[in-house]
Amino acid sequence: MGESKSRGELAEIRTTLASLASTSGSSKGETAVTAKREVFKKIINYITIGIDMSSLFMQVMTCAVSSGEDVVLKKMLYLYICTYAQSNPDLTLLTINLLTKDCKDQDPTIRGLALRSLCQLRVANLIEYIMSPIQLGLQDAHPYVRRTAVMGVLKVYHLDKAAVLNAGMLETLQEMMVQDKDAQVVANCMSVLKQAGAAQRLVSRSLVIPLLNRIKEFSEWAQCQVLEAVSGYRPSNEQEVFDIMNVLDDRLLHSNSAVVMATVKLFLHLTLSMPPTHQQVLERIKDPLQTLISRDHFETAYAVLAHFLLIAQRAPVLFSQIYTTFFCRQNEPSYIKSLKLEILTAIADETNAYEIATELTEYVNDIDEQLAREAVKAVGRIAIEVQDVGGIIERLLGFLETGKSYVTAEAVIQIKDLLRRYPTFAEACLASVSSIAPEDLVEPEGRAAFIWILGEYGHNIQDAPYLLEPVGTSFADEAVPVRLALLAAVGKLFFKRPPECQRLLGTVLSAAMADANQDVHDRALLYYRLLQQSVQEAERVVGAPLPAISHFAEEQSAELRDRIFDEFNSLAVVLRAPSATFIQETPVSPAEDVLAPGASAETPRAAAGVDEGSALLSSHEQEEALIDTSTSNGNSPGASLLSTSPPAAAPASPVSALDDLLGLSGNDFTTPAPAPSPPAPALSLDPRPLLTPASFQASWAALEPALRFTHPLPPSALAAIEANNHQDFCRKTGAAGIATMASGGVAPTFRFYMYAKPTGGSAMVLTEAIVDKTMGSASVTLKCADAAPVQPFAELFRRQLDAMAGVDQLGPALQSGWRLSPRSSMGPNVL
Repeated sequence: MGESKSRGELAEIRTTLASLASTSGSSKGETAVTAKREVFKKIINYITIGIDMSSLFMQVMTCAVSSGEDVVLKKMLYLYICTYAQSNPDLTLLTINLLTKDCKDQDPTIRGLALRSLCQLRVANLIEYIMSPIQLGLQDAHPYVRRTAVMGVLKVYHLDKAAVLNAGMLETLQEMMVQDKDAQVVANCMSVLKQAGAAQRLVSRSLVIPLLNRIKEFSEWAQCQVLEAVSGYRPSNEQEVFDIMNVLDDRLLHSNSAVVMATVKLFLHLTLSMPPTHQQVLERIKDPLQTLISRDHFETAYAVLAHFLLIAQRAPVLFSQIYTTFFCRQNEPSYIKSLKLEILTAIADETNAYEIATELTEYVNDIDEQLAREAVKAVGRIAIEVQDVGGIIERLLGFLETGKSYVTAEAVIQIKDLLRRYPTFAEACLASVSSIAPEDLVEPEGRAAFIWILGEYGHNIQDAPYLLEPVGTSFADEAVPVRLALLAAVGKLFFKRPPECQRLLGTVLSAAMADANQDVHDRALLYYRLLQQSVQEAERVVGAPLPAISHFAEEQSAELRDRIFDEFNSLAVVLRAPSATFIQETPVSPAEDVLAPGASAETPRAAAGVDEGSALLSSHEQEEALIDTSTSNGNSPGASLLSTSPPAAAPASPVSALDDLLGLSGNDFTTPAPAPSPPAPALSLDPRPLLTPASFQASWAALEPALRFTHPLPPSALAAIEANNHQDFCRKTGAAGIATMASGGVAPTFRFYMYAKPTGGSAMVLTEAIVDKTMGSASVTLKCADAAPVQPFAELFRRQLDAMAGVDQLGPALQSGWRLSPRSSMGPNVL
C-alpha cells in the first residue's frame, strides 16, 4: 500500500516538474519559481527519508535550467546532483556542462556553489573537467569563490594526487598564503597543505612572519591553525623568539580555550632550549590556565587540567603556592575531582604537604566512594614523596579506624607501599596494622596487602601467625592475588617463627599444590622443592629481605612524559599516552585458511602415500605452544614431588621426612590430597581410515581445539625427521592407524596434518603437528567432535614421536627434561 502511494506521488511530482519547466514570462515566472521551490523541497525531503528520486533526474534538470538565476533553486539542484553522483555516474556526466557554465556565472554565490558541487561529485573519470574550474576559482576576484576553490584542491587531491601535483596547485596555495588578502582563504590554504602532507612548506620564515603579523584577522579556528603551524618553526636566534612571544602575548588572554592552549604550546616549545626563559613562561601561563579551570564548562576544564598535570609533573615547584586552586568543589563531577587530586599529589612539597593532606582528609568522609579512595591514595603518595613532613603518616594510619571497609583496604595498600619505600617506618605503622582482623578486609587487594605486611614484618607482630591461620584454612576460597600473597607470607614467616608456622605452612602448601591456578600451583611446587633440597637454600631464596624500592612500576617515566609533552595540546595529553599507542596506521591482514589451495592430497591415503609436494599452512602458527596437561605415567622416584596428585604407584610408599614435618601426611589440619587420576583406557584405531581433503579442511575449520601440548624431541628424533624427508615417521604413524593428509616444510620447521578414526566411534581425531628443530620439540593440536578419545590418542601420538628416537615410552631420562608449562586453560598442569 505504501509502495503504491510512493509511486503515485512520484508520478505526480514528475507531472508537476514537466508543467513548471514550460512556464515562462515575467509575471508568471515569479509564481512559477515559488512553485518550483516547493516541488524541490518535497524532492529533497523524500531524499532525506531514504526514497530514491533518481528517476526524476531529467525532469529536475530541465526544470532547474529554465529557472534562471534563482539561488535557492540552484542550491537544491546541486544537492540533488551530489546525492546521486556516485550511484549514477552516467547521469552525472550530463550535469558537467551545467556546473561548468555556472562556475562562470556573474553571481559569486552561484560560482562558489557550482564549484563546490563540481568538486563533490567524487567521480574519478571527471577529474579533467574539474581542474580548469578550480584553477579559475583560485584566481577569482571574490574571496568566497577562492575559499571554495582552495578546499576543492584537497578534494581532488584525494581522488587524483598526481593531477594536483602536476598542475602545481600546492605551489599556488603556498603563494596565496602570503599574497591573498582574505584571512579565511589563507587559513584554508594552511589546512589543505597540512592535510596534503606538505606541512614542511609552512615552517619557513617568509610564511611565519606574515601569518603572525595578521593573526588577529583570522577566526578562532584559523588562529589555532596558524599557531599549530608556527609551533613547528625554529627561530634562528633568541631575539626572534622574544619577538614572536611579544606578538602573541595577548593570545593568552583570549576567550577561546583552544587559542589559549595553542599559544601555551607554542611558548613552551619555543623556549625549551632557553631554561631561564622557559621558567618565566611557566610562570606566565599560570593565570590563563587557572582562568580556564575556573569556568563552568567541565569538559574544557578536564582537558586543561590534564595539561596542567603534565606541566606540574615537569615543574612542581612553580605551582606549589597555588595548591588551593585545585581543591575540589561540591558541584564538580568525579572525573574533575580525581584529576585535581593527582595534581595536588604532584605539587605537594615540604611547604604545603600538611595543608594538602588536611584537605584530602575531608574528602575521605565524602559519600562518593571513588573520591574517598582517591583521597586515601593521594595522602599515601604524599607520605611517600614528602617523608620529612610530620603528621601525614598519622593521618594515613587514622584512616584504618574510619569503619569503612573500602577506606581501610585502600589505607592498608598505601601503608604497604610506604613500607616498601621506607622500611624504617615499620615501627610506627605495625601497631595500627596489627589491630585489624582479616575479616575486616573484604577486597582482594586490601587482603593481599595486609598479608604482605604480616609476612614481611611478622617477627615484630606477635599475633601474625594466628592472623594468617584463618586465611590459610579458607585458602581455596580466596582470590588469586590473596593466595599468592599468603603463600609468600607464610613461606617467609616460617623461617622467622618456625614452631608457630610449621602446620600453617603445611596447610598452605598442600592446598596450593592442589590449586588449579598455574601461578599458585607452580610457586607452591617451587617452595616445596626448595625445602626438600635444602632448608638453608630455601631460606636464602624465600626468606630473603626485600630491598627498599626507589620508584613504583605504575609511575609514569620521565621519558614517556617527554614524549607526551612533544604532543602538547592534543589527545595524547588527555589519554596520557603518545598518539602512536592508540592510533593504528597499519591494518591487520586477514587470517589465512588452514590448508593452502595446493596443500590438499588428491585422494585419501594412509601414511604410505605421503604427498611430499603439499604445502602446509596452519591458522595457529602464532599461537603459544602449550605443554600437555594430562597426567604422566612415568615411574620416576621424584614424581610425587612434581604434582599435586600422587603418581600411579603403590599406595604404601613411605612418607618423606619433609611431608611429616609439614603435616602433609594426612594430619587433620591439612587438606587431603586428591585421589589419583585413573589411567587412560587403551585406544584402538581403524587401520585404514578414509577422509577426503575437503572434509578434513571443513572439519578443521569448524572444530575448536580439544587439546594442545608440546612434546620434547631428542636430537636423534629431529635428525631422523630431517634426514629422510619425514617419510619414516609417516609410515610408522600409518602402521598405527594414523593417516597423513598432508606433510611438508623446510628445515628447521616441518608440518604434519593427520587423522585417525577410533574403533567403534564415528568422530575423526584431526591432528596438526609442527616440529621445530630449533626448539627441539613438536607442537601438537588435536581436534575432535568427541572428547572421549582425545586423551588416549594424545598418549598414543606421543609414543609415536618417541619411536623416532627408538624410545617406546616416557622413561625417567626423558622426564627429567620436562619443565613447567605456561598457563593453560585445559586443566591442572603436570610436570
